[in-house]
Formats: sequence, structure tokens, C-alpha cells
Amino acid sequence: MPATTVKRRSLVLIIFLIVMTIGGVLWFANRYDDRPQQMVTLTAFSEQTYPDNPENTSQVFGAYPHRQLKIEQMDGTHFRFLLQPAQPQAATIELTGVDLAHFVAAVPPWVKADADLTRVGLIDREWNRQQVRFARPSPHVQVHERGDAVEQRLLTRVDLARNCLNAGLWELLLFTVEDGDERIYEHLWFTFPLGLYKQLFERVNGLSYWSYWWSLEHWVDPTGTPIRLDRIRTIEQEWPILARGLWDEAVATQGEQIRKQKNILTPVAAAYRDWYQGPVQFASFISPGYYSRSHPRKTELHYLADLTGAMVRQVKTAGRAESLFEIELRFRSNKTQDATRLIVGGFDWSAIPVASPEHYERGWQVPLGIGNPSFFESYEQVVATPPIQRNFYGFHLDSQDRWLDHHAIGVDGPLLHRDAKDPSLLHVYLLSYERHAILNHFVLSCPKNTTGTSICL
Repeated sequence: MPATTVKRRSLVLIIFLIVMTIGGVLWFANRYDDRPQQMVTLTAFSEQTYPDNPENTSQVFGAYPHRQLKIEQMDGTHFRFLLQPAQPQAATIELTGVDLAHFVAAVPPWVKADADLTRVGLIDREWNRQQVRFARPSPHVQVHERGDAVEQRLLTRVDLARNCLNAGLWELLLFTVEDGDERIYEHLWFTFPLGLYKQLFERVNGLSYWSYWWSLEHWVDPTGTPIRLDRIRTIEQEWPILARGLWDEAVATQGEQIRKQKNILTPVAAAYRDWYQGPVQFASFISPGYYSRSHPRKTELHYLADLTGAMVRQVKTAGRAESLFEIELRFRSNKTQDATRLIVGGFDWSAIPVASPEHYERGWQVPLGIGNPSFFESYEQVVATPPIQRNFYGFHLDSQDRWLDHHAIGVDGPLLHRDAKDPSLLHVYLLSYERHAILNHFVLSCPKNTTGTSICL
């Protein structure tokens, strides 16, 4: 080969490598842009382009569109969100002074000594929805004098959501009230700047974002990770208890489960036992954060088919001086015969809401994980009890105490309420993937002390 040809090819290769390097640097700088003020693009779906939308939408849905979102870091972890109108009739809407330390994926400080718990806790926090509401009277909500002034009267609530997909996929929802019901009149999707998210993550956790970025941004499943429960809590006392599984009871359907029933792709169960008679599929929740019936989500509910035992424990966690409670439900698969355990702990029995089974939706629902907030909370609740300080933990474990992906099994988390007639009874429901349905209903009796008095009262 002539020397000139070799030189020409070498030059082309060098130029190619230089271009690729520059391109990579520019891509990285853009993806992890950490400027304190940034404009991000908003995505909205019409009723025609999002036919599987389970939300209650307003009569004016889509009539007051917004084009762009300005995100401004005010100081440290406090941010301002400015929704800019896309048409003359819409107004500028602002969320200001929002502390995003309560939104970023994080684990309580006492968990970080265990690398496996830290990893699972961070991933499960990112994989679970956190939707926080700001009522219109809130000092954090402002509707600017612009447009046709309808939004000044229309807007009753703004929700900011970090959805249950990859890091950075967030949402804004605007509500109004019609016929006594809160309805959405605009739902917007956006990508929170990952450079700012990285800053928040490191400030809140005291950990390097780069140690976890791939898992948080690309849905890496940590199934099989060992869960050392003794690193989370110390058992003070424990009692085997009778847990009644109401397998033949009609499946409860209220609130969110009514709206989402359209996205159950297999025959809807009449009784709880029916969920375990064959394969169950739901509409998947896909990027940037919407339901799609054309993407069926398979489940492995057979792991929950047979309840074989239950325990209640009094425990101490590193984050709280008072004793708390833990419940364990033991299951056996009706397909593989594998034994698994569902552990839900770090809660105050007396703080669980009191309700009747007919109004189960008034109970406390929370995703499995470590220190996770509830799926839906007010901003005031989040600030009063920051997730990073919460003691709750919940896992689905195999027979060797290894983490099972409860999302793949088809479970988001528990819903708990004490019985309205007998507060020593605890009702435990399992919420399906994306809370499309209630999968089962168990009734547990709080243990009694030596005097015959319930220890939970």
C-alpha cells in the first residue's frame, strides 16, 4: 500500500476520532447542563393521541396550553417553575420556592452503611411515582395577570410529579373543579435537567451520582440483591398471628381503581382469588409517562397465590427512638411452589388511618422500598415529614432474603387501614402494578400482652 494512502487513512481516522470526541463532550455537556436557569420543552397529549388516559379531564382540557417551562434554581435545593403560555388566552403559572430535596431519589442516612440496601433503596425510590399537590391558596402557587383571566378563576391545584420511570422524567398537572369533582385541564410532561438533578442527588445523599447514574437513568433491575434486614431494624418482640385472607370477597373498587379499570387487559377479577387463576396483564406505563394498552405488562402474581403465615414484630429502627411495627406475610406460589416473604415495617400502628373496608381508599398507601413517600401527598405533608427521615421499609424477598422485583411480580405496595369498629384489626391490601387494581385483602389482629390488652391501642 502506498505511503500516501496510509497517511490519508490515518488522517481520516484521526479526524473521525476528534469529531467523535468533540461530539461526545458536547452531548455530555448538554445532557448534564447544570446552569441555574434553563428552558425545557413541554409535551402534552390530546384526548385523541392518548386514548388510554385514565384521568378525569375537564371540559376545557387542552384549551389553555403552555409552551415552555423555565426552571430556576433559587438557592441550594429550592426551585422555581414558570409555565409559559402557548396561546393568548392562557396565563403564566408559577410554582415558586419548592424544595426539591424532598423529590430526588434518596435513602435515609442510616441505610447508607449497607451498599446493597442503598442501591435497592435508590432504585426503588426512582421507580415509584411521587406526586405532590399544591393547593391554589398555597404561597407557592401564583397565576400571573395574563390571558383571558379564566385561569385566575379556573385553577384550583397544581401537582408536580416525579414519575416512576427513569431519572428526570417529571410531570406537571393543572386542576380545576367541575360538578364537585377535581379534574385535570392540562397535563404536561418534561425532562428535569439532569445536571441539576445530579446536584440535588449529591447534596441530599452525600453520594456520587456517577456511582448510581446508570441504574437510575436506565431501569437496571437489582433482583437477587441480598437484603440484610438487621441493618435496618432490631427486633424487640415478635408474635405469630392469624391473618385472614378474604380470597372470595368481591374485589374492592374505588377512586383510582375505577378510573384505571379500562387498562386491565385480562378479564377483571370478580373475587380476589380470580387474580391467581391465570396470567394477568395491565397496560404498561411507558416513557415519557403514560399508559399504553398496546404495550401489555405481564405479571407474576402466582407468587402471592397462597398465604401460608404471618408475623407481627415490634422493632427499633436507627432513625427513631420509639418502637415501631413490622408485619410479615408469607406466601407460596401456586405455579413454582417457591416460598416468598412480604415485609412491611417501620410504621406506627396507631398512626394508620381508621376506615371501613367500604372506604379502603382512605387508608395509607405507600410503595415498597426504603423511606418512600406515599404516591400522592400534599407539599405540606412532604415538608413536615421529609422522606429521607422516614422509617418505612417494604420488600418482597425470596427464601434466601434476596430482593424480588415487586414491579415485575405486579405489585406497587400495600394499602393499610385500621378497622373502624375494632382498631386492633389491621386491613392489608396489595395494590397492583400502577395501582390498576386491588389484588387481595387480609385482616390481621394486633397481638395482646400478658394482661390480654392489644399492644397496638
